[in-house]
Amino acid sequence: MAPANNIAYTAPINPPGETPLSHAQVWAGLLLKIRSAESFVSGAISKTDVLSETVDPSSGNKVTVRDVLFRESGKKVQETVTAYEPTRVEFVQAGGNISNIISEGGNGELYMTYIFEWKHPDASKEEMAEFLVKEKNMGKTAVEGTLKVLRQMVADQKL
Repeated sequence: MAPANNIAYTAPINPPGETPLSHAQVWAGLLLKIRSAESFVSGAISKTDVLSETVDPSSGNKVTVRDVLFRESGKKVQETVTAYEPTRVEFVQAGGNISNIISEGGNGELYMTYIFEWKHPDASKEEMAEFLVKEKNMGKTAVEGTLKVLRQMVADQKL
């Protein structure tokens, strides 16, 4: 079993001072992110190619197989993405798994959580610790960046 870092980052979707986003708007944005990851995380992904879209007959969940091209490494990775309407999108790939989750707090406030499993075959304990620092920052950047893009898309009437 390859060593892995498992991290999560959560941010409020509607912090004070920001134009509120509805659950429906955030969900629509996550569905768009499946087809166009670079629109949300352009620093990490430069291109998304959708290979297939199906509906799982047993669950009714939308399943998309796509290739994403990572900017830093130039590596193309195939992912299977499942949308669990209206709260969760799961991205599964050989290098690890990612979940994007919309959740609701006790007073009805909305939160966005990303959960990452970053696999690092053959990494030492020291390397894993270095990866962890970088990956925690990437998680924070991904959540906050996605919310910023969603807010801009709503302002531009694209969602």
